[in-house]
Amino acid sequence: MIKGGIASFFQRDRRAWIGFAMAVALLLYLSTVQTTVNGSQSPYATDVGEIQNALPRWGTIHWTGYPLYTFLGSVFVTLLRWLGIGPAAGASLFSALWGVVSVGLLVALLQELDVAGPLAALGALVAATATSIWMDASLAEVHTLTMALTVATLLFALRFDRSGSRRDLLLLALAFSQGVAHQRAVIFLAPAVAALVLARWRSIWHNLIPAAALSLLAPLTYLYLPWRVRQGATWVFGTPGTWQRVMLMLLDNRAERVVSWPEGLLEWGERIGRAFAVTATDLPLVLLALGLLGLLTLMLEKRWRESVGLTLAWMPYILLTGAIWIGRVGDAQLAAHLPATVLAAAGLALLADFAGRRINRGHTGVALALAGVVVVLVALNRPTVLEVTRDPSAEAVVATAEQIAPPQPDRPATFMALWGNDYWALAYAQAFEGRLPGLDIVDHNADFQALMARGNRLLTFSRTLYQRPVSWWDQRLGQVSLSSAAPEIVQIGLTPPVTLTDVPPGPEMDLGNGIWIRSARLSPGEEESLKLTVYWQAERAPALDYSVAVHLVAADPPRGAEDVLSQADQAHPVYGWYPTSRWRAGEVVRDHYRIDVPNGAEPHAVRIAMYRTDPSGNFVNSPWLSLSTDER
Repeated sequence: MIKGGIASFFQRDRRAWIGFAMAVALLLYLSTVQTTVNGSQSPYATDVGEIQNALPRWGTIHWTGYPLYTFLGSVFVTLLRWLGIGPAAGASLFSALWGVVSVGLLVALLQELDVAGPLAALGALVAATATSIWMDASLAEVHTLTMALTVATLLFALRFDRSGSRRDLLLLALAFSQGVAHQRAVIFLAPAVAALVLARWRSIWHNLIPAAALSLLAPLTYLYLPWRVRQGATWVFGTPGTWQRVMLMLLDNRAERVVSWPEGLLEWGERIGRAFAVTATDLPLVLLALGLLGLLTLMLEKRWRESVGLTLAWMPYILLTGAIWIGRVGDAQLAAHLPATVLAAAGLALLADFAGRRINRGHTGVALALAGVVVVLVALNRPTVLEVTRDPSAEAVVATAEQIAPPQPDRPATFMALWGNDYWALAYAQAFEGRLPGLDIVDHNADFQALMARGNRLLTFSRTLYQRPVSWWDQRLGQVSLSSAAPEIVQIGLTPPVTLTDVPPGPEMDLGNGIWIRSARLSPGEEESLKLTVYWQAERAPALDYSVAVHLVAADPPRGAEDVLSQADQAHPVYGWYPTSRWRAGEVVRDHYRIDVPNGAEPHAVRIAMYRTDPSGNFVNSPWLSLSTDER
């Protein structure tokens, strides 16, 4: 039996422990919350940039539209903007808020299971500091709201099982129905809910009509989607302007896009093993196993329904995580396994409480052990979260696009960025940071023929052509010409984008293959590098493809391989995307190269040439043009 001050400590006001856990979680989440537009390629951050753009515009996001999340999030972000907090930070804080609410609900759930206050708070903090939950509470994502509705559903199911009260049933109906409407996977809680509440079937029957009526309100949140269309929202996914499109959003469950059912028991075993491995990235495997087994301690106290119900609350999600497979761990898996993480943390608290009540002064020892787990998780997982939330990639995307001179009224410019991090970063920077003024930013679904017909310059990142190669542009526009508009930026035209009048003065050289260098200049680059700008011109349409050699040398000509300090060779001009066999007679092509300067090197010159291989595989080089590094 617990005595004296320790007894008082463990029996303190239940609300105090809820507040304690929520305050600690809030401080942790505030220390990692993402405050700028997302640029991370982490699967945790797959949709973050879209959400950061949608919420401040009162827009809607990808399937299923998540109307409850987007409406509440838009209200929250708008209020914070009035206080001077930027949309990206506001969207992340919205997730942090629901993460903190989830922690508080989990403490209440554990206390409902008669776990001592400190252990309930520490168990909830184990969940709060698990990798996925901490990550989701630091990024603009829908998952912390899903988690709050999930835990609330279990909490009210437990309360209704104990009380049989109409109030608890209606709260259960509200949480569960809103959870399913928000995120379809919440429906997999149904076996757990049934196990917990069916013993109260008489009370359910007597209150069936109000509970059903309350549940039927949940789909009405989808009226938000067509309402935003009619209000002229500028960021609406899926064009839900008709009832047919709204129903597509309402009934969509993503299954056909992310689920591939295993073929046979062997593959099921492999998938389930992979699902547990995904969950083990949240909590070390030993903690995960102890936590899930800890749910069974309730059976030792003859609380069979509660033990079975909580076990059924995580098992379907492990199966779902195993069924979701797209060839890699993706955001759908990272979301689907979350109930297993939450219930494992709850199980650790149950196990600690079970042990503490059977060991002399055991509560103190198990509380210290749980606190140690929380401290270790913080030390392990905070750097992982910061690696994603502090990723500077989005700033690099915007800075690259800012190399384009601001468009003039007579020379409008359209920048195509693929829907995803590139597009979201540019759209956010323009709308909410006042950057990229006058630039028309579109994604890959734009009508490029219409844009070109209006005389717009068409630009894109050079890396875009990995996913939308030159052949893709040819199919939409006819044979296109390419040129570099700025480092890592390609201009696409129906006619050559550069003419001789655009060529600045500079050294010239006849390369002897029908191609001239009309100008070449060196300038300082970023991070110990040089920037080379070359203007090529084809005297006649080249019949062969030539590669480009760009060498930084310590001696000119180099006396051996040791004098070649670095190279920036390309298989073709314009970042490797524009073979010379596509060039037209008289065409001028601008090209940019980054040349890295090794630490401690003493470069003398940059040498430029074209080369090809003959039928025997030997290199055939053109003459070399040399630029002194002293003249940059």
